Amino acid sequence: MRATATRPLTGPALALLAMSAAASAEMTGEARAFLEAGGIDPALIAQADAATATELAIPAEWLEKAAAEGPVEFGTNDTAAHVAKWLPIFNARYPQVQVVATETSGAARAVQPLLAFKSGQLVRHIVISFEGSLQDYIEADALAEIDDLPAWEGVPPDRRAADGTFAGMQNTTWCLIYNTDRVRKDELPATWWDLVSEDSPLKGGRVGAANRAQLWTLNLWIHPDYGPERMTNEFLPAFFNTLKPQLRSEGVGGMINLPMVGEFDVGLPTPNDETAEAMATGAPVDWHCPEPVPQYFNLIGMFRNSPTHYSSKVLINWLLSQEGQLVRLVAGGDGPVHKDLQVPGAAPLADRFAGKEIALRTMDGMLYELPKLYAVWNRLWAEAGGPK
Repeated sequence: MRATATRPLTGPALALLAMSAAASAEMTGEARAFLEAGGIDPALIAQADAATATELAIPAEWLEKAAAEGPVEFGTNDTAAHVAKWLPIFNARYPQVQVVATETSGAARAVQPLLAFKSGQLVRHIVISFEGSLQDYIEADALAEIDDLPAWEGVPPDRRAADGTFAGMQNTTWCLIYNTDRVRKDELPATWWDLVSEDSPLKGGRVGAANRAQLWTLNLWIHPDYGPERMTNEFLPAFFNTLKPQLRSEGVGGMINLPMVGEFDVGLPTPNDETAEAMATGAPVDWHCPEPVPQYFNLIGMFRNSPTHYSSKVLINWLLSQEGQLVRLVAGGDGPVHKDLQVPGAAPLADRFAGKEIALRTMDGMLYELPKLYAVWNRLWAEAGGPK
């Protein structure tokens, strides 16, 4: 792994590094004020504060080398407004680390940077939400090891790479949005089997479905109560032929917006963070989670041979720390992946799935089972007249 050359630091720069190192022992005032204003439970703030001494114990050498590097560049699904909220809190702790975060689509965020890397170029330093291209990244050996980060141990083992090259950054939970003027609570399914049953009150076009099998049906495909055989022979045929949802060309945003205007009564799949934003507008919608509740984690990693090697590690470490995770929760509703933040109040709409069984989309599921699911889903989607 190529290390980046550094230039000698002046007295003011050395003083800045000393201040950063000392500040790692406690939460910054900016972070505390931001979390308090965002309504985070004081107990969670105190917990994150206590964790900074270990999770943000960045080696002084990393900070010194980071100060000599250029800006860290990466594509993100964060909006500009989202970045504008969390980035100043990061820079209050690490003013020597420059960050350029650009809102991009999936291909520009994950696929194009990998193609550039394989051609010998580096157009991004960090990669986020690249689950759909994970196998390609592994085959290209594109990612640097990050398991020496102080905050690494906060990521649950089943949500990080065994070889230390990537980690989950945030949890997203996928359930059903519904129009409260058109759907009674007693019509909502307790389980996914209830949704597709012969006597489901939601059958016959009341549900709108996006062509996004990887966001929720994969979780069921690898769940012991469903599994590939039952999904192939029972659940998915019932979904398309008994429930008979409207098969839509719109993406996730459409599944959230269209029930608000009565295009259909229930939309799926819809994520907890974006649905919470829709509910906050006062629209007549709510969110319901049949069991088991589909959940997955967005990934973060950094490219090998990056000229911002140390700056990237400092940023990723903060994003994985409890301080960073709670700041992003307030800034944009991102559900923490940190093992000590899996509690009510630490994710949007957590009360809708608290205490329910979680169906986790695993990395093995993405790598080995998703192609098998697609073979079944895509055939049934086409046979049912779903748009291409």
